[in-house]
Amino acid sequence: MTFINIIFITIILLLTAYCAKLKLRQADSESISPHFGETKLNVSNNDVMQHIREITNAFLPYMESKGIKFSVKCTPEGMMGWIDTDKIGKTLLLLIADMAKDTPSDGRIIVNVNSNSSYDKVFIYIHDNGPKIGNMGYSIAQYFVHLHQGKISSSYYEGQGNSLAIEIPITKNAFQAITSAEGATPAFNIPNNIELHVPSIDLPLPHEAGGNSLEAIFSPQQSADQEYLQRAVRCINEHIMDSDYDRETFAADMGSSVSTLYNKIRSLTGKNITNFVRDIRIRTACRLAKENPDLRVSDIAYQVGFKDPKYFATSFKRVMGVQPKEYFNDLRGVKEEQKDKEV
Repeated sequence: MTFINIIFITIILLLTAYCAKLKLRQADSESISPHFGETKLNVSNNDVMQHIREITNAFLPYMESKGIKFSVKCTPEGMMGWIDTDKIGKTLLLLIADMAKDTPSDGRIIVNVNSNSSYDKVFIYIHDNGPKIGNMGYSIAQYFVHLHQGKISSSYYEGQGNSLAIEIPITKNAFQAITSAEGATPAFNIPNNIELHVPSIDLPLPHEAGGNSLEAIFSPQQSADQEYLQRAVRCINEHIMDSDYDRETFAADMGSSVSTLYNKIRSLTGKNITNFVRDIRIRTACRLAKENPDLRVSDIAYQVGFKDPKYFATSFKRVMGVQPKEYFNDLRGVKEEQKDKEV
């Protein structure tokens, strides 16, 4: 038995024990509310797609060792949303582990994740060509999905395999609606507002939360941290138009591993790598808009590394609190007022 197999079996045993515990709790309740008794959500604003990739990619070594074709595709590649990362992670671990343990060596497991046009829901589709999965893992996954006010369905076709479909709302309002309707409050992990000031770019006041103040970070007492963040910002600015500038390339440019870069950025800013890069891109967009308010939103989106102007608009609002069109229109209004005064 390989080391990878031992790790995988350990994961299965831990998850099975966790499932049994939840099953007992469920059995003790006369009825199950959307909050399932004592279990409550700890919801925070995260890059949903990145989180799903990190969870599912943990299975890669095991899949390779068994010769299972395993693929994960997220469209778009990054998208912010409100989820309980722990429970979404357990949901995916349970379902994929159930599939993987009995899928034949020449089998396949495919994960496709996408959103709708308004970016307020995530749809996760998991397919395999193995035998029918067991009930316990699925029932606990269903437990967590319902806790998120989501939906899950499962189907099995002899000789073709399992198909799972999960739908989860990811807006903050979706969980605030639970509070209004049922008088129960999910736990929100909402950081305090900060004022970002990063050297080499003009940063307007943000409207999104996120960790420590970079102004405080860049104090004389923290010159080493200051230098590290300055290098990080320079790396991003040098690739600001490159939409394919990913975590691996960023880490290589910084001379570190992805995990080291993640831990360092997280400890200094309270943000993950994706959000750190996104914030710098958005604030560079603000600077470009100030310099030339007549530029179209789509033009600026491409200049700061966004392939999709719609996703740029979504990201811009999350960081700045307003749609980019509204922000740019305000800048144009200020410019016109200045012209009038000059005349």
